[in-house]
Amino acid sequence: MGWVALGLLALLTVTVALISHGPRGWGLENRYTWRYRTTYRDFHQQLDQLQSVPLPSNSTSMQLAATAPFRAIMADEIYLADWAFLNFSRWTVFTMYLGFLLPLFTLAYASGAFGSEREGRTLIWLHTRPLPRWAVYLAKFLGVLPWCLAASVGGFAVLCLAGGELGLRALQAYWPAAVGGTVGFAALFHLVGAVFRRPAVVGLVYAFFFETLVANLPGSLKELSLNFYTRSLLYNEATAEVTTVTPGSLDVYAPAGPVTAWTTLLLATVALTLLGMYLAGKQEPRDET
Repeated sequence: MGWVALGLLALLTVTVALISHGPRGWGLENRYTWRYRTTYRDFHQQLDQLQSVPLPSNSTSMQLAATAPFRAIMADEIYLADWAFLNFSRWTVFTMYLGFLLPLFTLAYASGAFGSEREGRTLIWLHTRPLPRWAVYLAKFLGVLPWCLAASVGGFAVLCLAGGELGLRALQAYWPAAVGGTVGFAALFHLVGAVFRRPAVVGLVYAFFFETLVANLPGSLKELSLNFYTRSLLYNEATAEVTTVTPGSLDVYAPAGPVTAWTTLLLATVALTLLGMYLAGKQEPRDET
């Protein structure tokens, strides 16, 4: 699972680098208009040429009047920078990282804390040590958490650095949310690894069906999803980062406030850890085959 996550990280990093340093980039200027089959920059230049005509016709004057808001947007460098940042955030941070890399990295390392013991058939010996089984569970979680943070947040940094200046801006804005989401998912998948004999299958089904589906639904059901609160943290950071563009394009339905999102992630981490400690204490040592 860890190698799959690393391979996906490499693929996504190359993709982000090619887009960021390619001819179109993440900005609005080099994208094609829907109607005129030309880029927004070329269309803006054509309008500027029309405006410079000494005696424009009535149709030209009407076209210039109708496109005045567009020409004002294309002349606003702050707006264009914010638009490019939100576009980069939507596809790189929300889709690539939060949708795939964060759950894969945390699942690979957190579920492997007990999964490796089960595969090596050493779990029964671990349970027979003169330590409370809840203490073993907690020690395993504290031991694997730095690896989850290093892989997930480190992968996020690599993905952002491939985006150049936009990536650096995203890294500075979003890294606290990446840390919070990683800790929450690590607690969840550590519990999955301790309870289920096939934690990778259970974790994949949960991450890419329940979390991905429920977190994007309107209504109150999404409040059961860790992905929703992580997405809310990212959305709140995007709202604080941009000043001229609404982050509505990030498609977050009724996001939770920063205090609510942080509090919920913290409480969920503590609750999942305590539940895992309780279940681990109730488990009887047995030989896993």
